[in-house]
Amino acid sequence: MINWFMEQTISLSVVCLALLVMHRFILSKFGAHYTYFMWISVPLLIIADLLQMILPHRVNWFGSNNAASIIQQYYVFASDTAALSAGLLDLLYLPYLYGIVITLLVANIVMEYGYLQRLIQRGRQLDIPSVKLNVLVHPDIESPMLAGFITPSILVPTSFTLLEESQQQAIIQHEIYHDQRGDLWVNALAYGLTILFWFNPLMWLSYRRFRQDQELSCDAQVTASMKAQAKIAYSRTLLAYSQHAPLSMLHTHYGDKTILKERILQMKKQHGKSTLALIGMTLAIGVSAFMFNQQVFAGNNLSVENKTDSMAMPVIRIEPSYPIDAAKEGLNGYVQMSFDISPNGSVNNVRVTKSSPKQVFDASAVEALEQWKYQPSAIGFKDLQVQLDYVIHQPDKSIERITVK
Repeated sequence: MINWFMEQTISLSVVCLALLVMHRFILSKFGAHYTYFMWISVPLLIIADLLQMILPHRVNWFGSNNAASIIQQYYVFASDTAALSAGLLDLLYLPYLYGIVITLLVANIVMEYGYLQRLIQRGRQLDIPSVKLNVLVHPDIESPMLAGFITPSILVPTSFTLLEESQQQAIIQHEIYHDQRGDLWVNALAYGLTILFWFNPLMWLSYRRFRQDQELSCDAQVTASMKAQAKIAYSRTLLAYSQHAPLSMLHTHYGDKTILKERILQMKKQHGKSTLALIGMTLAIGVSAFMFNQQVFAGNNLSVENKTDSMAMPVIRIEPSYPIDAAKEGLNGYVQMSFDISPNGSVNNVRVTKSSPKQVFDASAVEALEQWKYQPSAIGFKDLQVQLDYVIHQPDKSIERITVK
């Protein structure tokens, strides 16, 4: 699991950083609709990785070698056992820390959801026959929003009733478009991924930019057919509602003051949108995400082949404990083992092929090797070999060491 998080963090960081760096260029050249749609590449990257694991592992896309003929050799020193055990103990605290932060973030979201539900229940209904969604006025909010997953409602502040009818219609259409696209559910997915990778600051920056692009896209949709005077009135409405921070992550942010200038400027640049183009972009991004994962696997295999003649290298290597009785007697020895690596990188089918002294270090070596983790691959590896040499004291570095096989 730790290995999977490391891989996904690297992949997501590359994609998010690319989108953030190229954001201004994409927005200016393609417009708000396509810029917002580009963020689909983030969840598709995760989906592509899951497909990589679900698809039959016997499909060898890049012809990676499945055999290894070299024995990997590692040294186990009795003097390092205590220090290694302490380091492993510290490492085991990381999952607990991760779980605590996840629990706190989820608990906060649950509380926010309850608060929004109470706002919806206490809102005063506005009678707007042309709108199918409930439009509720509430004195405790200061900016329009769409909230509620099962039965979405549009919440507006009391000042909404003082606006001109054209301004009211523009705000309502803005929130209706959020509902038609299912943005509340999309936001929940995006925030869920951000929580999952809370330790990656690029995920939080990307989530913020994603929500801002969502508002830009809705503005572009609503103002596409507006004339100059109507756009000016819409801009004034944005300005009036942009001075208030959002109440929660679970509703749409109509008044986002951080991109107010950007939203007003984007009204002058109408790029339009095409359904076929969006479908084509989805397919292109999906294929790219899948191939990106394939290239990662291929790259890992190639790097292994260049280093050790097709031999997989461990990314997490648990050091064996030196048997206490052997350490007291001053015994040195070795254990040779054969094993398999599953496509997800876990070790299985460990067999001791040779050891000396017999049965002294076998149990320690097998127990440690079963906990090793390797880089995931398309089809895994069979019959790899490793030798663990148990040495009481680490030799002096000035002494030349030659391994004879």
